[in-house]
Amino acid sequence: MKITVSQHGKKLIIEFQAGRLTDKYYIDKAEDFLICIDKFVRKRKISIISPIGHIEFENTGILTERVTRAIIGGLGF
Repeated sequence: MKITVSQHGKKLIIEFQAGRLTDKYYIDKAEDFLICIDKFVRKRKISIISPIGHIEFENTGILTERVTRAIIGGLGF
């Protein structure tokens, strides 16, 4: 699974790619990233245990990147 996090203004755009499946979610703050993961997993019926591959951050701040990486790290635990 590939995850791309980009920021445009005050909105974060989260894009998930798992094979040919691609979904975009627009959120206001990085803490809502977990909600996006839940929606993607339920909608596409994939396992969250599958390895998370490449993560890209585009035009995001340090805090957004750290919060996102902490959530992903927590999922791996």
